[in-house]
Amino acid sequence: MKDQKDIQKLAYDIFEKNGRVHGRDLEHWLEAERIVRARKTDVQAAANEAAATKKRVVERSDTRRHEAKKTGKAVARKSK
Repeated sequence: MKDQKDIQKLAYDIFEKNGRVHGRDLEHWLEAERIVRARKTDVQAAANEAAATKKRVVERSDTRRHEAKKTGKAVARKSK
């Protein structure tokens, strides 16, 4: 439902930006749909990348801990 409202608002904004020319409502609606979908895709892609980065960091940390246990050496922490 939120997408529908976002599309509706954006389509109206496009209508106004294009000089309030009537008869192009479908064109404006489809353009608004494309923009809203692209935004959602970008947000999802960013979330996926963040999750993948977090997973790599955790795996790397686990590997370092495992190696430290094997060798008996303490894991050095990086200062921020």
